[in-house]
Amino acid sequence: MKQRVLFFFFLLSSLSAGAQTITYDTIRVSPNDERNIHRDRPVNVKPGKPLGRGNVSAGKQPATFDKSKLRFGADLGLSISNNYTNLGFGPQIGYQFNQYFMAGAGIRYYYNKSRTYDYEIKSNLLGANLFGYAYPLSFIALFVQPEINYIWSNLKPRRDMDLNSYKDDGVVPSLVIGAGFRLGRSHITLNYDLVQDDKSPHPDGLYLGVSAFF
Repeated sequence: MKQRVLFFFFLLSSLSAGAQTITYDTIRVSPNDERNIHRDRPVNVKPGKPLGRGNVSAGKQPATFDKSKLRFGADLGLSISNNYTNLGFGPQIGYQFNQYFMAGAGIRYYYNKSRTYDYEIKSNLLGANLFGYAYPLSFIALFVQPEINYIWSNLKPRRDMDLNSYKDDGVVPSLVIGAGFRLGRSHITLNYDLVQDDKSPHPDGLYLGVSAFF
């Protein structure tokens, strides 16, 4: 009888210990506790949902605007004498895309006043242009500039009142090309207006052009 009691007591002790082992895993513990059996399990991530901030391909950078590549220039003109006055101003802005190419746009205004024996002539020009410089070599510059100008002029008699006054205005297109040398951010080119309009503000034939950008 005594042996049966000891056997029954030993069986109860074994079941009690097993129950403690089974329920031990259900105790609430911190996520970082070493007893947490779920700590090292991988987190399920739905396919197609990127973990980063974007889907930018490795090795590819989006195109950005670099302010340091902006170039500013000006087309200035000033000439004054007793019978001739010429004033001009034209801001230009360009962008240096790389070591081989720069392009941009600009506007300009010219005022011209001249006197002959019979007439006083006043002319105004307001224009806009695009331009591009190509550099096949570091010291060689190729130049192209399409532009459109609006010109209006007045001719008034100075002495003989029997002479008629004249007014003239109109749109004048130009397409200037050139080639020459590049000196830092300055250019010295020999230019030519392909359109050769009678009212073109550019000289007939070849002429020297100088530009500078900063």
